[in-house]
Amino acid sequence: MRNRRFPPLPTALAKQLSTIKATDGGLYRPCVATLRDGTVLDCVYFAEAQRWFRYWGVWPDEDRGKTALDIETVASVADSPSRLPAPFADALYEAGESGMGYTVFTVQFEDGTSVAVGTGNAVDFIVYPPGQSRDTVVKVLPHVGRGDPKITAAPPYSWCLYDAG
Repeated sequence: MRNRRFPPLPTALAKQLSTIKATDGGLYRPCVATLRDGTVLDCVYFAEAQRWFRYWGVWPDEDRGKTALDIETVASVADSPSRLPAPFADALYEAGESGMGYTVFTVQFEDGTSVAVGTGNAVDFIVYPPGQSRDTVVKVLPHVGRGDPKITAAPPYSWCLYDAG
């Protein structure tokens, strides 16, 4: 069902999203979303629906490995504290997947510590170790960390798609 319709991006959300640095060639905007009922969800990818479908080939609500969020339930968005800085995420996207359907990488921090992360093919969100944040990231090492006994999984995330209008 390729030609599926999604609600358009509301003007207020478009303005907020425009302040969030996109990744993977502009495909994704990794956000924290506040819903109309007051619920705050970190780790939400916002993306234009048709462009997203051309890349993934299946809608998020038709893939049991994905979670979808309806744009009409979103009141506001902001930059996510759980995201990697965009240049580092882009370096991982450019490096490509580590194996069939997964990506492994290591994030290095300014104090010399690091964390290995395993995820699918969306790499923007990680669980930061205590005392670390996106402000302390200094480098990512694509495809490094596969054998690390302390490898961490990326946090769960949702997809929020909209029509470009």
